[in-house]
Amino acid sequence: GWGPRLASRHGCSPLPRRSVRGLVWHAAGRFRRSGSVGTGLTPTLEESLAGGGRVVTVTRRDTCGTCAGVGVVRAGQAMCTVCHGTGAVRSVRGHMVFSRSCSACGGTGQQRPRPCPPCAGTGQEARAGSVLVRIPAGIAVGDRVRVPSKGHAGVRGGHPGDLFIVVHVSAHPQFRRDGDDLHVVLPVAIHEAALGARIEIAAPDGPARVRVPPGTQSGQRFRLRERGATSTRTGRRGDLVVEVRLMLPRVLDERSKELLREFGRINGDSVREPLPGLARIVSETDCNA
Repeated sequence: GWGPRLASRHGCSPLPRRSVRGLVWHAAGRFRRSGSVGTGLTPTLEESLAGGGRVVTVTRRDTCGTCAGVGVVRAGQAMCTVCHGTGAVRSVRGHMVFSRSCSACGGTGQQRPRPCPPCAGTGQEARAGSVLVRIPAGIAVGDRVRVPSKGHAGVRGGHPGDLFIVVHVSAHPQFRRDGDDLHVVLPVAIHEAALGARIEIAAPDGPARVRVPPGTQSGQRFRLRERGATSTRTGRRGDLVVEVRLMLPRVLDERSKELLREFGRINGDSVREPLPGLARIVSETDCNA
């Protein structure tokens, strides 16, 4: 099979910075380099985490279908019209007759092959085609996938080059990737943070339950082991890091305001004790002023 080889920034089969090109033998006796093709692929975060097959459309130089990569169209055994098949051209100067090789046919007496019109003698023509690319699970931004023998066709029947795909993962509205860890911000109500709660979130690989202990503060983080991305280097999974963000309620009625005032009287400890002199408590009248 042509299973892709991954070269990631983690050091797994690193690719050189230059384009990798395979050496092929040219019919004339010299090595010719077959061309590699580069393109981009932008999967979603969920697709990059799960991996799988993706079909990409690539325009590459393929073997000409008219001349089969030879670059010329042979005229069969047609006689040269300049030397009339003799392979030589004669000229007379006085009593002397001179003979030289026919430049039109190279002395063969037959018409020379003419360049192939579709490929202009190159033996290759641009052609768009679909290629199935197998994306490893956990692939990240900047990783490259190599698909052997899916680049430009080899010159004069040589081995084709490779296809290199650079991965650009599209941004996710909730989750952010850092290495092999996934980060997400979880809004939490005040009563949930004060009393504790179990909250279920929709992680990329399925539902995940987060336990918020009583007294949780805004900005506090909780780590769910092995719920992140799979490392393309080690095969191990990262973690899902959940950051709590307290959301203040919109107090619209007097009953809610009275409950909050009572809560403040019962829990009268100042939250600014570590910073004496920074702030002072004002009356409710001052707050509404």
